[in-house]
Amino acid sequence: MVFQSAIARLRTGFAIAKASFGVLRREKWLLAFPILYGFAVIVGLVGLLAGLVVVVFGSAIGVAALESVAVDVGGSETVTAVLGLVGSFLFLFAATAVATFFSAALVHSVGKLFAGEPTGVRDGLAGAWESKRTIFAWGFVGAAVGMVFRALESQEGKLAATVRAIAGFAWFAMTFFIVPVIVFRDSGVRESMHDSVTLFRETWGEVGGISLGIGLVTIAAAIPVLGLGIGAPVFLLETPGTVLPYTIGPTVALLVGIALVHNAATAIAKTALYRYADAGELPPAFDGIDPDDLVRSRRRSRATMGGGQGSQPGKI
Repeated sequence: MVFQSAIARLRTGFAIAKASFGVLRREKWLLAFPILYGFAVIVGLVGLLAGLVVVVFGSAIGVAALESVAVDVGGSETVTAVLGLVGSFLFLFAATAVATFFSAALVHSVGKLFAGEPTGVRDGLAGAWESKRTIFAWGFVGAAVGMVFRALESQEGKLAATVRAIAGFAWFAMTFFIVPVIVFRDSGVRESMHDSVTLFRETWGEVGGISLGIGLVTIAAAIPVLGLGIGAPVFLLETPGTVLPYTIGPTVALLVGIALVHNAATAIAKTALYRYADAGELPPAFDGIDPDDLVRSRRRSRATMGGGQGSQPGKI
């Protein structure tokens, strides 16, 4: 029964993933949010490079000040290490906050679509802005956790690899629903993490089906692009260098497009699954998917075995 229940959950997740691509086909404008995020990343990288230029080729006064500080604290290596840690933390904070903001904008718009309310890019951005305080705080949490993961990555050995794998899965589980929770429940970071973990426990099988389903579609789309754009010239031509300059650009562009679709479809699926776990029903766009069949089958099996009460509606 446990195995059958797990398979049923995975099937439900696959069905939600498939329906999410259908929603994206009808509402292609939702891709604007990951595109805007991409532009924000590019702008951020340009700003980062500009900052590095300023640091490296700074004024004589700035260099003298740094040297003075280095002497006071015991050497330039200490200053470099501290500046590196601070820079890494700020970079992770900005990356987490920006990614969460645009994900929140996308989830907000998807939620409006599911509710049958008018929405658009501007409305999605405004909805994310309403949660700016929690998003800002989440940026600090994400940066702190990111620093911990970087420290773990510097460790070698099987034990360190095992710890990294367990920690990575735990963080995935804790944060899978974090954006929908931030958007729709408007609570603090601690409450949002607690709610996200609770939702994951209730929908772990469907989460696996969604992740696997969308991931397989993404891989299936990326493999032929890589094969035709890079693999074919490298393995079939004697002088691939004459062709690769013309194929690398389109290949990268197509891969970026696939990544955008993956991002948007995942957000749609998360929002749909969040709505079911929270309200007990899937959106109309997901007609034909009835996770309650799983609940009813579990109740029947437990009743046959003389068990207690089954799951409550809305708890997959």
